[in-house]
Amino acid sequence: MADAKADRKHNDGVGLGHNVMHPLAEGMASAQELGSYFALPQRRPGNPGWSDARNLFQNDDRLLYELVMAYGQRAWDSSNRHVAGSAFLIAYLSRVVFPVVGQFVLARRVPDVSLDNLSFHWNGPALAGRAGSTIDATGLDRLAFAALPSDPAAGHPDAVVAADTDALYVQLKEWLFRENLDIVVAGLRRAAGASLKVSRNSVAFAFSQVFNRLYATTANPGELVRIADVFFSDPDSTLHGQLTMEEFQHRGRKGFFARRAGCCLWWRSPRSNDYCSSCILLSREHQDRRFREIMSGRR
Repeated sequence: MADAKADRKHNDGVGLGHNVMHPLAEGMASAQELGSYFALPQRRPGNPGWSDARNLFQNDDRLLYELVMAYGQRAWDSSNRHVAGSAFLIAYLSRVVFPVVGQFVLARRVPDVSLDNLSFHWNGPALAGRAGSTIDATGLDRLAFAALPSDPAAGHPDAVVAADTDALYVQLKEWLFRENLDIVVAGLRRAAGASLKVSRNSVAFAFSQVFNRLYATTANPGELVRIADVFFSDPDSTLHGQLTMEEFQHRGRKGFFARRAGCCLWWRSPRSNDYCSSCILLSREHQDRRFREIMSGRR
């Protein structure tokens, strides 16, 4: 999985610019103003060096194991399979969760990020699957998306029309959970021995990070909190029971923070000298202090 810096660099090269008139590309380009992870590039037809995402997570356990362990060592200085699995999954989540939730909240659209519509770019046109090769970008094969009937782009040939917001949310769960993250988490467990409990909590925390970022810029925080509650309170969702989110106020400012019911294992990395601000290993009072420090710009 690509390091953040390398991933951004490659995404700039593939980019969305060649397809900016496409409604999904246009929407993600706009969201990208909030951060690079709010957009996914498109795999250009005929561009070498790409391989199908589903094949990696379902059909090539040996390569997946090698990728996970290499990334754990490179990013978190750890050869522990649980720690490496967590590091790898967190890197993957940043590429798929941000653009999906961002489009759902900002444009009431859902990109098709099912594994059958995702590809990975490798660090050389002929290196996919070879020992020592790494992934340096994640991209969409097609700019397919779901939209509401009232969306001006609902008639686009790449659009699937959802009857209402509830149906749009159901489509999001199908593409992002059933046809992506559920398979990815199971594949990491099977191929690399990653912790199922840690992985599920990391999935939930990735969602909380998106909502935290969107809350800082939204003109309607109440609506955003309502949408977040739909995600985290759904008993049929992978996120259910993994964390809680709450509005937190400090010196006249408000933030939206998560309190985790699990751990990402970052504290076990030799590179870490602290716990995450929302870590389950910290008391509520300690978490509150961390939140205040974040809102004051001291963390």
